[in-house]
Amino acid sequence: MYIYELPFDIHNELCRLLDSYDYWEELAGNHMQYSAMDVIEIKQTAKRLGISPTSQLFLKWGQQNHKVEELFMLLYHMKYVPAMRCLSSAVRSKFLGLLNKLETSKSGKNKSSSNDKVNNQITQKADSSRNSIPLPVMLLENQGVVPTSSHGRNGNTPSFQSSTDDSYTSGGVNEGNDEIMKNVLAIPKMSYEELKIATDNWSEANLLGRGGFGQVFKGVWKHLPVAVKRLKDNDGENKELLREMCLNQYRHDNILPLYGYSYGGPEMCLVYQLMAGGTLEQRLRGKTKHPPLSWSQRYRVAHGVARGLQFLHTMEGTPLIHGDIKPANILLDQCLMPKIGDFGLARKGPYGEDRTHLKVSRVYGTRPYLPLEYLHSKCLSPAVDVFSYGVVMFEMATALLVFDKTRPSPVQSLSAYIHEMHREGADFATLEDPVIRGTPNSNPQLCRDFASIAVHCTKYARHERPTMLEVYKQLDAMELPGKCLTYM
Repeated sequence: MYIYELPFDIHNELCRLLDSYDYWEELAGNHMQYSAMDVIEIKQTAKRLGISPTSQLFLKWGQQNHKVEELFMLLYHMKYVPAMRCLSSAVRSKFLGLLNKLETSKSGKNKSSSNDKVNNQITQKADSSRNSIPLPVMLLENQGVVPTSSHGRNGNTPSFQSSTDDSYTSGGVNEGNDEIMKNVLAIPKMSYEELKIATDNWSEANLLGRGGFGQVFKGVWKHLPVAVKRLKDNDGENKELLREMCLNQYRHDNILPLYGYSYGGPEMCLVYQLMAGGTLEQRLRGKTKHPPLSWSQRYRVAHGVARGLQFLHTMEGTPLIHGDIKPANILLDQCLMPKIGDFGLARKGPYGEDRTHLKVSRVYGTRPYLPLEYLHSKCLSPAVDVFSYGVVMFEMATALLVFDKTRPSPVQSLSAYIHEMHREGADFATLEDPVIRGTPNSNPQLCRDFASIAVHCTKYARHERPTMLEVYKQLDAMELPGKCLTYM
């Protein structure tokens, strides 16, 4: 039986299994011997057509008259038992001995079954930076080289070429190369010395803040005000650098744009637009010279962040989960337009409409902003960002601390406090941010509306939380004085 003759139900189940965590990429690259550029082409074609990438792989491979039993053998070499089982009815009985061999191996002294191995590999894939970013971004892991396109049908090992080669830097990218590759290569590379001069030798006077990934300095580069993030990790596998470069392809009004990067100096650096309005955290805590945020300004921030998150969560193909939504990662420009920054923990979400979440081996993020299903069960889904957003909404309404030891122990976290107050039937307007409560800028009803959204976004069960698209639509439908003037 040829690949293109596979029964519809078997074909669909194989696609479901191999689409999970992009397992089809290992099949294509390591076992079918497709080049890196071939894999990118398959992925992009599937995205454009709105079909499973595994289905597109089978279509391409099947055009060379490959048979189902050849696929069975490749799955055997992958030790992917569930997919082999799926194909068992489509191969001759003599091939089933290979499946039995893998299945019975779990009865030996080594208790780790082949299924366990596959599951461990999938978990590692879900948690690794290689699964969290598109393939072309790995050029940095190869010391600035990128894969060139292979013109063979398959079986060719991709060659590598310096990213500073004229054929790439002057725009001579091979026709048909992936759009992501073009976007990544278009990011300006800056020298470390340039950035050192731009920040006045990393002057303390220019220090904007510190975080888990390093320090952020303001500076002037080519007469342009910039923020330079100097990263701690410099081992060539810096997840922050790779993910931020990847995300530069997702241009959106509410995502912080990356101006350039520095690679190869004492520290890796990322260069961003300087956000004159500071962070939402600074504005809520009164850490800047700016006046307190008005309700119309808070609405604008909430609306913009919801808009940015729904864009990430509803991208065609696989959603992107930020993983660390909090006021410190929401930056404001001079017009108070919010932009989501710090994508160092961003990861790809579950692929396909029937996939609600994926299991990860490690939990990252800021604990008071994370839901229990992620903290305890390590279930990652877009609902994690929804929960974090709900906590931020309540912070914007009340300016309460996200974790406060002075509150009774069951409700020291803000999310628990929200639901305790909700159960008691409290009027959330009484918790309005003290800096605007009782002033002409006060808006008790909007405070209640923000709190209502926060309650729904922080529901214990993730399936009870709204999607970010639903939140965005709810905010968009709100009526408030001067809404059009403050948002447009």
